[in-house]
Amino acid sequence: MTLDTLDAFDAGPAVALDYVRVTDTTWRVLNATPGRRAELLDALPPAERAVVAEGTSGPGFAMEQARRRKTVANVLNVSFPVTFFAYYGRTGAEGLHTFLDSEFWQRRPAQPGSVFPPAATASAAFGGFLRSTDWIARQEDCVGEAFAFEDAYLFGRATVDTRPSHGDSWGRPRLAPGAWTAEATFDVPEYGRLLRERGTVDPWTEALLLVKRRPAPLAVLSVPAGERIRRVRLTGDTVAALRWLWDADVPVPEDVTDTPTYVKAVGAGLVDGAAQ
Repeated sequence: MTLDTLDAFDAGPAVALDYVRVTDTTWRVLNATPGRRAELLDALPPAERAVVAEGTSGPGFAMEQARRRKTVANVLNVSFPVTFFAYYGRTGAEGLHTFLDSEFWQRRPAQPGSVFPPAATASAAFGGFLRSTDWIARQEDCVGEAFAFEDAYLFGRATVDTRPSHGDSWGRPRLAPGAWTAEATFDVPEYGRLLRERGTVDPWTEALLLVKRRPAPLAVLSVPAGERIRRVRLTGDTVAALRWLWDADVPVPEDVTDTPTYVKAVGAGLVDGAAQ
């Protein structure tokens, strides 16, 4: 071996790698769009950039990205059947990667021993992500209403005041302790089912234009029952007849406690027993 050949193999002094940064960036690239991948790589020192670039390229890495997208999408399509259909239909893989690259996803609480991705933390991260952007505000009113319903259905305890303001209404019947309500002017779950059905034959963007929602008042009351949540679905005139239970601005109808609708609500455990 000549001296010139030895010089060619001399890489110089070893460069120390920040393995925490390399690992963190690798995970960020896994969830990133191509443009975001380039930004993440550019932010690294040359030696670390080469390591991450090599480890996050090729068909195997692309397959893993696709697998993760599909797995996360399957969870969110159940938690937010209308909202996620609209979001993914209009933003595609890039939009999903934008969410996965956000701090809401990256910093979600760990749940050791759970199957990836845990539905509760994945759904909370997606809801928080959408609330932090103006994407919902730029959609049709029905998408915004569906998101409000789905978000309240999942996380109503954290976002919805479940008890009417007492003020001058002491003794007024109220919802059962800890209960909350998700309400919409149309059947959001049914609309989501129709969208998914149409989405099997048409592009999702077209399905959003073709599937019509049917006006039908809907309220789902969530009532804590030990460690579980019991869901009670109200539709049609029953929603208007009982709205005063969860909306403090609606006056209590006269002699309402004698009506069959109220009696059924008491029997279903929707009314605070101490306030009946």
